[in-house]
Amino acid sequence: MSIPTIPVDGGRIAYRRLGSGRPLLVLNGLAATGADWDPSFIDGLAAASELVLLDNRGIGASSDHGAPFDIRQLADDTARVIEALEFERASVLGWSLGGFIAQTLALEHPARIDRLILLSTDPGGAVAKLASPTSGRDWPTCLAHRMSRLADCFRSCFPPIWRNPFTKNSAAS
Repeated sequence: MSIPTIPVDGGRIAYRRLGSGRPLLVLNGLAATGADWDPSFIDGLAAASELVLLDNRGIGASSDHGAPFDIRQLADDTARVIEALEFERASVLGWSLGGFIAQTLALEHPARIDRLILLSTDPGGAVAKLASPTSGRDWPTCLAHRMSRLADCFRSCFPPIWRNPFTKNSAAS
C-alpha cells in the first residue's frame, strides 16, 4: 500500500488520514511514527476529527536530505503539510517531541493553528523551568491528578468522545 507524502525542504513527509470532522494533526514523540499510537486512542479521536498522523522528517516513511535539522524545521514541515492539505487552520496535538514541534509551530505559524493540545512535553530551551527532584515523591497521587486534568482537557476539546475515567458519571453526550 502506498503511503502519501508531501514534499518539504529537502525531504518528503509521510502521513495517514482517517476520520472526519475538523482537522487534527497528531505529532509524535522522538523516533515514533504515526503507526505507533494506541489504536483505541486514535479511533476515539477519529470519531470526532479528521486526523492527520505524521511521520517526522527522517522517521518511518518520511525522508530527509541527510543534513542536520532542528525543531523549527520540523515545525516548518508541519506547516507545509497543513498548507498542502489545504486546511486553512488545524488543531495540533503534540506528544513529547511532538509537543516541542507544536509549540514552535504555534509561535512561527500562528495563523495555521486552531487549537493546541500538548501531552507529556515542556517548552524546552534555556529558560525552561524543570520540575524539582522532590515533585515526584507521591507519584500515584500526582499521576491520578494529572490524568484527571488531562481527561478534563480532552472532554472540553473533544466532548463527543471523551469520558473522564477518574470521575463517576462523567460520560460525554
